[in-house]
Amino acid sequence: MSELLGLVKLPYLFYKNASELISGYDGSVPFHLYLKERFRENKNWGSKDRKRYRACCYWYWRNAVGVSRHNATEILPFVQTHFPASSSPENSTTAESLQQDEIIQPYASFEQQLSENLDVPTLSNWFQTEPWVWLRAIQGKSKPVKSQLEKAAIEILEQRDHSFAVSAQANLDSITQQGFAYIQDIGSQEAMDWHNLPLQALCNADHTLWDCCSGAGGKSLTLLQNHPQAQVTCSDVRKNILENLQKRFQLHQLKSPKTHVCDLTQGTNSIRANIVLADVPCSGSGTWRRNPENLHFFTFPEIAMYAQKQQAILQQLADSVITGGYLVYLTCSVFKAENEDNISQFLTAHSQYSCVETGFCGGQSKGGDYIYRAILQRIKD
Repeated sequence: MSELLGLVKLPYLFYKNASELISGYDGSVPFHLYLKERFRENKNWGSKDRKRYRACCYWYWRNAVGVSRHNATEILPFVQTHFPASSSPENSTTAESLQQDEIIQPYASFEQQLSENLDVPTLSNWFQTEPWVWLRAIQGKSKPVKSQLEKAAIEILEQRDHSFAVSAQANLDSITQQGFAYIQDIGSQEAMDWHNLPLQALCNADHTLWDCCSGAGGKSLTLLQNHPQAQVTCSDVRKNILENLQKRFQLHQLKSPKTHVCDLTQGTNSIRANIVLADVPCSGSGTWRRNPENLHFFTFPEIAMYAQKQQAILQQLADSVITGGYLVYLTCSVFKAENEDNISQFLTAHSQYSCVETGFCGGQSKGGDYIYRAILQRIKD
């Protein structure tokens, strides 16, 4: 079949090594970190070898749903027969390299779990193409960032306001390390753009905003780019991640938010704010295109596990929003249990809230991840 498809055959040793790279991965760390370690162990592999191995492995994660990830002897004939070595491997889709009757759509087994207005074909097409990297310029730095991209011969695939889409293979260290820009998917950027939404009226010095699951502060960083007068406090369960947050704001020469350690799954929360941003821990299924190996290790029970954790966080936050204020709920999940079902359950239990807006930011049509956003207003005590 490979001859019919016009695929160039690579040496047998290449396919054998690639199969062993895949079967040796246990999911305990992100695949790109695992791959770096394997490359260090095989110093005889040149840069072209490493690029080809990386391309083959990621092609496998995107296209080999249903093929064993444990057995190298099963992986070997699959990549040997189907890997499209004659074209741009990392951008190849299943349709280009597999017979139609061999296609197993990546999200097919999760069809009944998907959020409203999402379908298996759309998500599968999205999943099977390599994502862009979005570079967000700090306010006033768009022109220098664009100039540096052009100087480095990095092609700008698309530009939106202060953001530039480039290939995932582009080396952006020289730009990000200067503090001129930071990497953030367009879906996350859209989720933090509150212009033309009622809660923008509270993004000023007279009101308070609490980013309660802040991580390293990427969402707050973008929020303050869009709404520089907002008074932001960030919290996370991890002290070290909050220290990284402070360093991140210092790098970009921005005023750092207040920070404190807080575990919303334990005890009662005493913070109250006009806006509470809850970017909750989730399955990450709306970002699997970026780390496609995660789909191969994910199991159905994990959806319920995440949904229960999210609901516990929502319950803790019910009394944290000042009357007239807003609760902004975010996930990077495509599963309704983590999205619509959680919001419906919360609204049923808390009549003091009403729903302002729900839906996805980013997604295939925008060249980004799928970020679910629900904006709830507390309308009474």
